[in-house]
Amino acid sequence: MADNTIIQQGRFTADGAAKVIQLRGDVDWMTVHNQTVLDAGGAATGVVFEWRKGMTVDTGIIQTKLAADDSMTIDMMTANGFTYLDTSTTNPLGAINATVTAISNAAIPIVSATSTATLVAGDIVRFVDVTGAQQFGGVDFEIDTVNANTNFRLVYAPQIVAGTTGSFYPVNIPPAFYPKHRFISSITAANPAVVETTVSHGYTVGQQVRMKVPAGYGMVQMDGLLATITAVTAATFTTDIDASAFTAFAWPLTAAAPFTHAQVVPVGESSSYDYVNLTGDATDDQGYVAMSLAAGTTSPAGAANDVIYWQAGKAFSVDNE
Repeated sequence: MADNTIIQQGRFTADGAAKVIQLRGDVDWMTVHNQTVLDAGGAATGVVFEWRKGMTVDTGIIQTKLAADDSMTIDMMTANGFTYLDTSTTNPLGAINATVTAISNAAIPIVSATSTATLVAGDIVRFVDVTGAQQFGGVDFEIDTVNANTNFRLVYAPQIVAGTTGSFYPVNIPPAFYPKHRFISSITAANPAVVETTVSHGYTVGQQVRMKVPAGYGMVQMDGLLATITAVTAATFTTDIDASAFTAFAWPLTAAAPFTHAQVVPVGESSSYDYVNLTGDATDDQGYVAMSLAAGTTSPAGAANDVIYWQAGKAFSVDNE
């Protein structure tokens, strides 16, 4: 009887960057062959790479060419190998970063921090216990610029009174299901009302959302209303609601914390728009399992233009003691 069964296989041409291969299910082993290196002479280049369930993250087994005569050696990789990913179980928060020294009162707030960790533009952060900016606690904010170990900007955040010291978490992955609940940054008292969210929302024209606006945000008339989205940008959407007579929307002050944040809750799609499935996207689980292959001449994703073949399988049993 076979020891295992291949559940998926494929090939790709390397581009010099790490390669994430999404898989159809959990796997217990993976093998990678670099065809380009197999076909060519040369020393110190990786040919065959293997991963087994239970190995340390970013490691693996490597078979390396020693010379043009194709003699090989086998060794254990201590870095730049395989990393198994499962977004349904991955902690969505990175390590807490307690280096915040200020949040400015600019129209687009700037966060001063002595360590920006691995932040890049487009990342999402969540604040914890920032003195003078407690109203930001627990909210996800998208950033658009980072000055290493100096500051980063909250591109869609509201203007507040300046805050001082505190902490933040990087938010590693979005929730598994689409569309997502989003925190509200602002709502215009206009006809039609335009809503801005604190991160890019991902909504589309025709979707319906429920507005949750607690009394502390002022615009109590909006609370509980069902809105159909008629236009979108990355972090704003236009509704079919006339809010021109509503009380102005404004974030609570830090002294009001703790309180419930204003949110957008997707509920489906409008029947007046031409969609095949009116509820399907509300239950679309976007979680996945995958293998991330590090890049390089001695790594499984290879060097630029290398042709890579891979196989991944599920064993009948795994007994890792």
